[in-house]
Amino acid sequence: MDYLRLFIFLLSTYHMDVLADNHTFSVSPSECVAAEKGDVCTMSLALDYPLLAPGDYCVLLNDTSLGCWQYTNLPESLDVELQSESVLTLVDENSTFRTSALLKLRYRSATMLRRRVRNPWSLF
Repeated sequence: MDYLRLFIFLLSTYHMDVLADNHTFSVSPSECVAAEKGDVCTMSLALDYPLLAPGDYCVLLNDTSLGCWQYTNLPESLDVELQSESVLTLVDENSTFRTSALLKLRYRSATMLRRRVRNPWSLF
């Protein structure tokens, strides 16, 4: 009897882990690096979808549609251009299902700090 309870418990925790892994909308990479502030950053995103019910789904970038597809034909990758931090959203045709991922923007050239040549102190 105790073995049966243990088996059921282990099976239910495994099932929860599998479901938890399949219920996330993820995007990689989640950061884009531009040369300087104000530059447009272009990148190719790899998309990983949760388990979806049959229907049509749209991918939005900052509430602007990038396209709509049937759940079996959703793209595995998308090319996007970012000018600021953005939100990529997956929404169904009835707007009852909505999930999103944040896309961050970084810059390669940070403000340059001038290195001090001479020490501020002296022994003499």
